[in-house]
Amino acid sequence: MNTARFRIALIAVVLLGAGCRPNSEQPPAEANSSPVATTSVRAPVVAGSFYPADPEQLRAKVSTFLALAKPPALAGDIIGLMAPHAGYDFSGGVAGYAFKAIQDREYDTVILIGPSHRQTVPTGAALSSHNAWQTPLGTVPVDVELRQQLLAASDRFNIADGPHAYEHCLEVELPFLQTVLSDFKILPIVMTDFSKQNTAALAEALVQVVSGRKVLIVASTDMSHYPAAAAEAQRVDTAMLKAIATLDPDEVYAADEKLLGEGVADLHCTLCGLGPLVVTMKVAQALGADRAEVLRYSNSAQVEPQTATRCVGYGAVAFVGTRRSGPVQGEAEASPKPTTEELNEAQQQFLLKLARSTITEHLATGHTAPCQTEDPVMHEQRAVFVTLHKAGQLRGCIGQLVARAPLIEAVQDAAISAATQDPRFPPVTSNELGEIDIEISVLSPLTAVDDPETIEVGKHGVLVIQGSRQGVFLPQVAVEQGWDRETMLTELCAHKAGLAPDAWKGDATLYVFTAQVFGEHEAQ
Repeated sequence: MNTARFRIALIAVVLLGAGCRPNSEQPPAEANSSPVATTSVRAPVVAGSFYPADPEQLRAKVSTFLALAKPPALAGDIIGLMAPHAGYDFSGGVAGYAFKAIQDREYDTVILIGPSHRQTVPTGAALSSHNAWQTPLGTVPVDVELRQQLLAASDRFNIADGPHAYEHCLEVELPFLQTVLSDFKILPIVMTDFSKQNTAALAEALVQVVSGRKVLIVASTDMSHYPAAAAEAQRVDTAMLKAIATLDPDEVYAADEKLLGEGVADLHCTLCGLGPLVVTMKVAQALGADRAEVLRYSNSAQVEPQTATRCVGYGAVAFVGTRRSGPVQGEAEASPKPTTEELNEAQQQFLLKLARSTITEHLATGHTAPCQTEDPVMHEQRAVFVTLHKAGQLRGCIGQLVARAPLIEAVQDAAISAATQDPRFPPVTSNELGEIDIEISVLSPLTAVDDPETIEVGKHGVLVIQGSRQGVFLPQVAVEQGWDRETMLTELCAHKAGLAPDAWKGDATLYVFTAQVFGEHEAQ
C-alpha cells in the first residue's frame, strides 16, 4: 500500500473528525483544535517593523515604489505573480514592479500563498480562520466562500491560525494590493512542505475550485538566502530566474537542487517560498498562463552594502497568458469525478474481506500488500469510511470525505486508520480482532446546503464548518441514536465541531452526502 497515501488519509480524518460518535457521552477531542479566532479580523503584526505603521507614511512609501517601477507593458492576462516579502526598505522597490504590473486590473480574489517561517505546517497547507485581514491602510475581506469550497475539495487544506499568527510573508503584500486594486477579496495560505507530491495536490485542488473565476495567485517569496558573497547571490538568483522563466516547475526543482549542491558558502536556500512558487506556476498554467516575464531583480547588497556577506535576493515575475473562462481542458482526466454508482453484493463482500485481511496483515507485520483486482469499479476514486464495532459498541471510525484514491486503496487506508489511529480509542490488537465487526460506508460527493430543512435523517450525512472548527456525522449516526434533524444538527455542532449548539442556524456552512453502508454483521 502507498504509505504516503495512508498518511494523507489519516490527516484527512484528524482534520475533519471521525465520522461516528463514540458511545461515551464525553465528546472526543478534536485533533484540529486551533482555537476559533477571538476576532474575525486579523490585526497587522509587522506594521512598524517591515513597513510603516502610520497610514500616511505607508501610503507614501508604497506610492513611491510604484511610481519608480517601470515594468514592461504585458499583453494578455496576468494570472499570477512572484513578489518578495522582506522589509520594504530592502525589497519594496522590487515588489513595486510586481504590483505595478497589475495596477487597475480587476480581480475578484487574490490568493496569497507563502512559506510559514515560524511554525511548521504538516503535509498540506494552512488557511486562516479570520474573515478579514487588516493593515494600516484598512481591512481586506477574506473570500470565505472560496475557503469553504477549498476545505471541502481537498483534505490537504485545513484551518490553522498558528502559522499565520506572526507570519509576515503575506501581510507585507497587502498594502501594495490595497493601493493598486479595488474591491477584491483575499485567500491567505501558508505551507512548509515543498515536496512535488504536496505542491501538485495543492495546485490541483486550487484549480478545481477557481476554474472560471477571475483570481490572481501571488507567490510570496524571497530568493537566495545568505550567500557570503553578493556576486554568488546574483549568480544563484539569475539561474533560478532563468528556470522560473521556462514556466516549468520541474526546471525550478532541478535548478534548486543543482545550486544547493554546488557548495556555495552560506547558501541556505534558493527560494524561501519554493513550494508556494511551484503551486503558483502550476495553477497559473492551468488557468491559461503560457509565459513567465521577469520584471525586476535586486538583492540586499545593492540596497545596503553592509549585507554583502549575508545577502538575500529579491525577484518580481508575472505569469501571463489568456485566462480560460471555463473548466480547464483535461481537468476531468486529472481529477475524475467520483461515481455515485452503488456496489453490488459481490463487490460489497470483496471490500469487507479486503478490510479485514488488511487489518489482520497490518497488525501482524506492520505492512499491507496492495490489492490486485480487474474490477474497474474498484479503481474508481471514492470517498470511504470504515467503522469498527465490538460487542455493539464503537471501536473505531476513520475515513475521507473527499474522493482522492481508488476505492480499494481508500478502503485499505481507512481500515488501518480505524483500527490503529482513531485518537478516541487504543489501537486494536490481534487478539480482539475476531470480536470486531467491520462496516464500510461509501460516500457520495459533498453538496452544500442552503436550507437545513432539506436535510433528511437517515439519508444524509452532514459536515459542518465554521472558522477553525468542523465535524461530521455519517448518515447512520442519527438513526442509531434516535435523533431527529434538529437534535442531529445540534449534537453535530456542539459535540463534534465544538461550536455553539445552534451554529447550524447561523453562519456555519453545512454540506450533505449520502452513503451506501454495508457490514459483516448483515451477512451473519
